[in-house]
Amino acid sequence: MKRSTRSHNAVLAALAGLLAVGLASTVLAAERSGCVTCHLDKAMLVKNLSGAKARTSAMQSGSG
Repeated sequence: MKRSTRSHNAVLAALAGLLAVGLASTVLAAERSGCVTCHLDKAMLVKNLSGAKARTSAMQSGSG
């Protein structure tokens, strides 16, 4: 019975290792993604969040 438990533990450890490697590779791929680079770029954030006022059309202005 102990031999079976050891083999189960070894299999579980191997699966946990594969899961960890898979998660790490996914995180690294996301870091290299162009979307992440652009969305976290400080200059683009400042440009997009600067004080530009939203314009309304003539049909939207006035009382409702």
